Amino acid sequence: MIKKLLSILLFGLCALSLHAQVTTINLDLITGKINGGLPLPAEKEFYVQGAIPEKIEMVKLLIYQSRKTEKTGYTYFWKAPFGYKDLSYQVLMADPLRSNTDYRLEFGYYQKAGPEQIEEVRSLIHQNIKTYLSTITTIKRGGIHFSESDEVLINNLSKIVDQGAYYFELPNGDKFPGFSDITRSKLEQRGKLKMGKAKFNVTGMTEADNVRAVFANNYITELENILFSEVDQYLSPNMLVRVDESVFENYPTEKTANSLPINVGYGAISLSDGLPEQDFVMSPYAGLSFPLGNRTFARFMNNMSISTGFFLSGDIKNQLDEKISGPVLDRPIYVGLGYNFFRFIRLNAGGTFITTEQVGGMSDDSFQPFVGVSAEFNIWLGIGSKKR
Repeated sequence: MIKKLLSILLFGLCALSLHAQVTTINLDLITGKINGGLPLPAEKEFYVQGAIPEKIEMVKLLIYQSRKTEKTGYTYFWKAPFGYKDLSYQVLMADPLRSNTDYRLEFGYYQKAGPEQIEEVRSLIHQNIKTYLSTITTIKRGGIHFSESDEVLINNLSKIVDQGAYYFELPNGDKFPGFSDITRSKLEQRGKLKMGKAKFNVTGMTEADNVRAVFANNYITELENILFSEVDQYLSPNMLVRVDESVFENYPTEKTANSLPINVGYGAISLSDGLPEQDFVMSPYAGLSFPLGNRTFARFMNNMSISTGFFLSGDIKNQLDEKISGPVLDRPIYVGLGYNFFRFIRLNAGGTFITTEQVGGMSDDSFQPFVGVSAEFNIWLGIGSKKR
C-alpha cells in the first residue's frame, strides 16, 4: 500500500511542477493594448511586462474590480535594479483575478523628481495645512477650540498630505505614515491652555483680547512647525514623480472552464464487526469531489470538499475469507471529507457502505470508516473558456 501511495504522491508533484509555469502577458504602449486585447488570465498568478523609456525608475500598478472602490484593490511595484537602466519591466500579479469579472487597471510610470518639483509640492501641502487649521480654529476665553475632534483633525491632515503628494512616491513604495505622537501630544496640550491666564504668559500685553490672540497664535505656529517638519521628513530628495500613466477601464478577465473533479486513489477500509480483531482491507478507488468553495481565493476551507465514489477491486476479502462487496456494481461505496495538498494530492476520510457475504450464505450491510489518498484531475465540461 505504501508504494502505491508514494506513486500517487510522485505523480501529483510532477503534475504540480508542470502547472507551476506562470503565464506572461504584454502591455504595448504604442498600440495601447494589454494582452493583445484578449481578456486577462483568471484564478492564477501571471506576469505583466512592457517596454519603458530610459529614465523610468519605477512602475506602479493598481488593480481593482470596476464595481468596487480603490481601497479593495491591490498595488504592485516594479523598481529598476540599482545601478542599471532597464528598458523593460515585469510585474508579478500574485493575487489571482476572479473569472468573468471587469477590472480597472492603472499603470503609473515614475522617474526621479527634481528639487524644484519637491519644493513645489512641499509648499502646496504647507499652505493647505495652514488654511485648514485657520478654518477650524476659534479663540475663546476658555481656550483654543477646533471644530473637529483630534482624531478627525489628524485624519484630515493626513489626507491633505496624501492628496498633495498623489503623483509622488518613495522608491520603496511606502505611503505617508501619518503624523506621529509628537503631533498628538501637541494637540492634547491645547486642552491645558487657559486663555484667561494668557496675560501672565505674554510680557508687555495688557489688553485681554490681544493677549489671547498672540497666545493662540504662538500655539498654532508651534503646531504648524511640528506638522511641517513631519511632512518634510516624508518628502525625501529621493522622491519619484509620475510622468505618464496607462488606464484600462472595465477590462474583462477570461471565463474559466467549468470542470468536474475526478479522484483516483488507493484507500483502506477498517473492519471490526463480527471479527476476532480489527482488520483493514485495501483497494484502489475512484470518485467525484464537490468543493466547498473556490480554492483559489481561500487557503484552508476551500481546499476542502465532499467526495463520493466506489472501490474498484472486485476481490476484497476480510480475515475470515468473507467477500466484501457493496450496493452498486457489487463494490463498496464511500462518502467523506477530502482536503487537497499541493492542489493535486488529496487526502480523503469518511465512511464506506459495504456488504459482507458471510460463510453461511447470509449477507450483512454496514457502514465502516475508511481513509485514502488520491490524485485529483479536473475534467473540462465544455462550458466556458478552456484556458486555465
